[in-house]
Amino acid sequence: MSEKRKVALTGGIATGKSTVAAMFARRGALLLDADQAAREVVSPGTPCWSRLRSLLDPVYFGARGNLERRALRERIIRDPVCRQEVSSILHPAIMEWMETRWAEALESRPGRPVVFDIPLLFEADLHSRFDVIILVYVPAAVQVERLMARDGVSLEEARETLAMQLPIESKRARAHFLIDNSRDPEHTRHQADTVFEAVFPDFSRQGPPPSSPSPASL
Repeated sequence: MSEKRKVALTGGIATGKSTVAAMFARRGALLLDADQAAREVVSPGTPCWSRLRSLLDPVYFGARGNLERRALRERIIRDPVCRQEVSSILHPAIMEWMETRWAEALESRPGRPVVFDIPLLFEADLHSRFDVIILVYVPAAVQVERLMARDGVSLEEARETLAMQLPIESKRARAHFLIDNSRDPEHTRHQADTVFEAVFPDFSRQGPPPSSPSPASL
């Protein structure tokens, strides 16, 4: 399978996608992180930030103009209209940021695996842009338990958060590769290695460089 194919890593909230992303990075992959992109594109003064300032109340911005992401997250959990409006601003800007770094990576390190790390791949209707989709999976009940433990939220809040995303089972049906993260870390690591070698066989045979850069670096 060609290393130049576009590969996406996704999963539902609290499935452990970041754990698998770190495993891929240790194998030498460049991770293009949608969460990092989301922070970059809403920096004060950017076009995306300006559009959000026009859309949202001042309470969602700090004293220095920075977007209060947690407050906005709480708003969009309960306000589907606002969620759609914010998504229509953020998603194109995030993809533009990631596509730019994809092109830079192909030019600077043409043989290095690149993985787009996109939590809301299916929700944003971006899956058709990718040749390979890897899903990190746990059952929905486990998602709820882990989200409650991780974020200290109630059962109701955890379920409301999950309701903003497509059901994990529907994502499972559309993924090319599945990594079950419901068991112990070694079980996950073994699957991650197997998938990585299947998706990036040429690079896997060569092995990663002696000291792999951080996921965000080029």
